[in-house]
This record gives sequence, structure tokens and C-alpha cells, in this order.
Amino acid sequence: MIALFDMDGTLFAGDSQLRFARWILRRYGWRRMYLLLVLPCGILRALNVLNTEQMKRLFLSYAWGMKRETMEAECRQFVDEELLPAIYPALRERIERHRRQGDTTILCSASPNWWTQGVGEKLGFTHIIGTPVEAPARIPLFPRIEAPGNNKGANKVIRLRQMGVEHADIGYTDSRADLPMLSICEQVVLVNPDQTVSAAHPHAEILRPTKGIGKLSFLLGCLLGV
Repeated sequence: MIALFDMDGTLFAGDSQLRFARWILRRYGWRRMYLLLVLPCGILRALNVLNTEQMKRLFLSYAWGMKRETMEAECRQFVDEELLPAIYPALRERIERHRRQGDTTILCSASPNWWTQGVGEKLGFTHIIGTPVEAPARIPLFPRIEAPGNNKGANKVIRLRQMGVEHADIGYTDSRADLPMLSICEQVVLVNPDQTVSAAHPHAEILRPTKGIGKLSFLLGCLLGV
């Protein structure tokens, strides 16, 4: 059996990119200056002047100039101290069940591989796919993302096919962005789904491990590093 798992919003509440920004800003307060760039660009994104991939690259500007080894150390600590404790027990149990059964488990996330790789390794996933963001000796202002681009929507299916996965037995997600990934899954499990993704898969199994988080307060807190 092949089991596909999304990460953000599926394994834990909220967006790990926002969580990592908050993690870095709390530890390097001067990096809040990145808001001078990101906030105006956020308006351009809302107006569809910038696409999701461009905005992701701009958002990572909080790490500009950081040494690669420093960033990697921060990612390891972030995974251990923030992400792993936040994983829903119900999803951790599902991952463990698949592992006990000898299933192939694939973590397929739009978040940067900087920390997605660490999450997948700690949870024992067979394969891990995150958005491949460059990490040279020092992090550039706008880190490049390898083709075919941001690992979201149809790009997840492209990368799965590149590793030989044309079909999966079961897929776990919370997001409508994963509808292309779910199209290759025989069974679907939705985690705290919204109406759009629920309507697209009316016969899916539904897991509701939490009531969710206050999206606006979470967003502002992470952007400001508080």
C-alpha cells in the first residue's frame, strides 16, 4: 500500500512556513526588518501581481544572509521543539499504523525542504518531498526553487510521478490545493476540511483532531515573531 500525506494543516495546525518565520524572528529580533519587504509584496500577492512561488521566495527573506549551517541547526531545533510536539495524535497513530503494516509512506508538502525533510525523517516516512529551496553557503535574499517549482497543486503529482508513483492507495490532506494529489488516490482522508475539499470528496473519511486555530491572530503573531 502507498499512503500519501500532506503536512501543514494535516499533521499539525497552521502553516510551518509561518511557524518557522516566528521561530527565527523570536531568536533574531533584528530580522523583523524583513517586514519592510514582505508586507508590500503581500498586497501585490493579494492583487495577483505576484504568484505563490514568487511570494514564497520573498517570504523567506527573513533568512537572508544566514549561514547554511546556522539555518540547518535552527531547522533541526525547530522540528524537535515545535513541529513534532504539535503533531495531532490521531495522525501520528495513522503514520505508525502504516509503518507497522509495511506500507510505503510519502510525505508530500509545499513547505521548504529545509525542515520538511527533518519532519519526515523523524516520523519515519519512506520518502519525503518538500519544495526544493536552495541553501548555499549563505541564504540569498530570494532563494531559488528547483523546477517544476513550488511543490503545490499539480506539481505534487509531477514530483510523485518522477519518483515512479502514478497511483496511491490512500491520501491524507486538509487542503483544496491537494485535489490533484487526491485524484491519484483510491481512498481519501480529510483532516479538518473546508467545504470545497469536502464537496469534492463526499465519501472521504473525515478526521477532526482539533477545532483549529485563530487564523488572523496566528498569521499576525508569526509575521511579527511574537
